[in-house]
Parts: sequence; C-alpha cells; structure tokens
Amino acid sequence: MTKILIDTSAWIEFFRNDSSPYGDAVVQLVDKSQAVITGPVIAELLQGLKTHRERDSLTEILSILPYAEVSREDWVKTGNLLGTLRRQEITVPLTDALIATIAKNNDHGVLTLDRHFQHFDIPLYSIGAHV
Repeated sequence: MTKILIDTSAWIEFFRNDSSPYGDAVVQLVDKSQAVITGPVIAELLQGLKTHRERDSLTEILSILPYAEVSREDWVKTGNLLGTLRRQEITVPLTDALIATIAKNNDHGVLTLDRHFQHFDIPLYSIGAHV
C-alpha cells in the first residue's frame, strides 16, 4: 500500500472544507492508513491554527499518523535540490523542497495543491485516484 505524505496545502483545504475534493482525499487517506505527516508540515500547520477546533483536530490526527523523520541527509539533498532549481531560475520554498525530499527518500507520494511540486521528482497523488 502506497503511503502519501499530505502537504500543508491539502491539510488547510481539509480544515476549511473537509467535503471538498482535497478534504475528501485527506479523509480517505487517513481512514485507509495511508497518510503520513512530517515535521515541516506540522510546523506550518501549527503556525496557522485559528480555532480550538482546528487545534483539537490536528492534535488528534497527529497522535495517530505515521511520522516521516527528517535526517541530516534530507537537509543535504534539499540544499542540493534547491541549488539545482535555482540554477534553472526556479525558486520554491525551502519547506516544500524538504517535504519533497522526505517523500522521495521514503518512497511516499505527496498530496498537495501547490503547483511548484511539479518541479520535484516525486509521485503526486491525484484526486480521485485509488492508491
């Protein structure tokens, strides 16, 4: 069974409208034990929480989801990836490059709304796909 690292953008969509296509995908992945989370996503989510409902939901979800660790090697690969992209005049956020690196190193796909993930050599989870 393929594991899917859920990016911050998909979580935000889930919290805003869990019956949207991305919200549905998050629910489906969590229900099927395919969802994975990692540190950069946790940090981005925590900084943007606005309600107690969001904090309670996130705390509950974090307690059950598998966690993809960030290693020293991930940081080095992320830096090299960003350097390669920059030489191609492509700029992407550090956190997203790190998320992509973690996903790739763990053979996970990524669920995201962010188009710049297309610059990374990782499988992207398609809405409506059955993984």
